Amino acid sequence: MIIDLIHNIVIFLFAFSVLSIMHLIISFLKALLSTPPKKFELERRVLIYYGICVSFIITTLLNF
Repeated sequence: MIIDLIHNIVIFLFAFSVLSIMHLIISFLKALLSTPPKKFELERRVLIYYGICVSFIITTLLNF
């Protein structure tokens, strides 16, 4: 029962991480393809957040 709950939480966090990374990619492409191209900058906290998202995705894929 607890294992099922943990599994559901991991799936939720995995989906949230994937959506966050997709949002980052879309924002980057919008900045790149705008006329004129806009500078794409991320703050330190945001970089840490996306780093955690990427590491969680990689860890989850390796464990499943």
